[in-house]
Amino acid sequence: MPDQEREEELEALEQYRKGLQPAPILYRANGIKVDTNPGEPMTFIASEESEDRMGDVIEVAGWQLDNFHKNPVFLYMHDPRLLPMGKWAKVWPEAKQLLASPIWDEKDEFAKLVKGKYEDGFMRAISVGFKPLEFKEVAGGSSSFIFQKQELLEISAVAVPAHPKALRRALSGRSHYWIPFQMDGDTPIAEMRQALVALKDEIGAVLKSLPAQASIEAVPEWDEVMTEISRMVDIKGGAHV
Repeated sequence: MPDQEREEELEALEQYRKGLQPAPILYRANGIKVDTNPGEPMTFIASEESEDRMGDVIEVAGWQLDNFHKNPVFLYMHDPRLLPMGKWAKVWPEAKQLLASPIWDEKDEFAKLVKGKYEDGFMRAISVGFKPLEFKEVAGGSSSFIFQKQELLEISAVAVPAHPKALRRALSGRSHYWIPFQMDGDTPIAEMRQALVALKDEIGAVLKSLPAQASIEAVPEWDEVMTEISRMVDIKGGAHV
């Protein structure tokens, strides 16, 4: 996790501990698909009671699952605006792991596509979103925590194991490829506009990289996309959203 996201996590946890704000939502993309025998349900390790990359440990006995079981949605990239790809048929603690087995929505084409990526080994990771309710600092002043009680909110399929805010901020880094991002109702208009401008630039870069004949064939479709994005982005500094 980039330093900025970690610093925001630490600040939010401190504010919650002081009673100044509600429990923050944290994300951990430490989950991974388990290899199973043919015919067996697809199973994932959603969380494991071991030190993660931040030095944190999530105790398996502390998972609160009651509210999750009432609406066990299977999201993509932690984005609640997208229709779920299915639901989690079973989520249960076993030894030092939190295991999860999904039911895929076979009527949804995108869900079937993502399922195939996992079956073929092109995707393996999943990520949990949770609220930390009780936690303590690891001895030694390392800014790491042991989460002792936490409420599971959702489990997502993730192509890139990263914090949602980190994915969104990556757009401003102008990498050479388009990184998925997430916006919600609290996203500032300026940030929305920046994301749209970046997306427009990325589409233009893709067009320039295509062979001449392919570019000619692609122009009608891409022109429609570019025109729509240009309409949404106000050149004077606003955004039509």
